[in-house]
Amino acid sequence: MTSILKVDTLQDASGSGTPYIKDAVLKVYQHSISTQSDPNGRTTGTLYNSTGLFLTMTPKSSASKFLVRFDGVCHNNATGGFAVANIVVNPTSSTNINTEMAGGTLITTTTYGMASLYSSNANVVGALSSSILHSPNTTSPVTYNVVFKAHGSGSAYWAINNGFTTITAMEIGG
Repeated sequence: MTSILKVDTLQDASGSGTPYIKDAVLKVYQHSISTQSDPNGRTTGTLYNSTGLFLTMTPKSSASKFLVRFDGVCHNNATGGFAVANIVVNPTSSTNINTEMAGGTLITTTTYGMASLYSSNANVVGALSSSILHSPNTTSPVTYNVVFKAHGSGSAYWAINNGFTTITAMEIGG
């Protein structure tokens, strides 16, 4: 014999919220934009600019993890140059597009960030995407901001020709 359980709502034991289930996706967040970065681009250097693509979430538990993914289209206008994308966690600067990033922690400090596009000849356009499982170890709000820069030579552009770009985060119960 088979049993079927049907409910309209599940609540935690206190009746104050939804149950916390280890290793389950607790909530999904997404932010999309299609605004090209400044027409002057981000010139070669060590600093990143904000893409304007960010999410701020409050973890349900300090054991929660976030599976964070970004997808976008980038451009570098010089032979031998790179467009580099990364994520900064909890920046102290504005998350507005084209803002030079300050504060926070880069997900990776490698030269080529989380994703990069190499321009073997001038004016290369391509898709960039990456994902990471991040453990913020807090119950305070966490901001993930997609950032970009040029490396090697030239200028980098995010969301070139107003291409569609997204950041998606899934909170996973820990």
